[in-house]
Amino acid sequence: MKDLIARLINEYGSDATVSVGGAITTTKMFFQLVTSKSWQNMERMICSGGEIPRGQFLFIAPPEIGIHGADLVTLDGRNFIVRRADAIIYRNERLFIWGLCVEGGGADPWLT
Repeated sequence: MKDLIARLINEYGSDATVSVGGAITTTKMFFQLVTSKSWQNMERMICSGGEIPRGQFLFIAPPEIGIHGADLVTLDGRNFIVRRADAIIYRNERLFIWGLCVEGGGADPWLT
């Protein structure tokens, strides 16, 4: 099962750059906006540049990248902060990493 999931991620996943503890790695992952109407997706955040929606994004990544909460993901020119990352385990083997992110984590565009 692990090989099948690895092939699916490698074949159909999107290219992403992951910063794990300061080390930058390129990998493939599935990445999707969470479109639920739960409270955390409807909550709004006010930062120094104005008000932005606080949607969440779900990702599925290979188990070997070792991503954790507070790590950074860059995908399609956008930066995301990992809020949660958990290994999905089957028969004592890590199959993949499932996680949630929020957009942010890059340099403020008005400062560059």
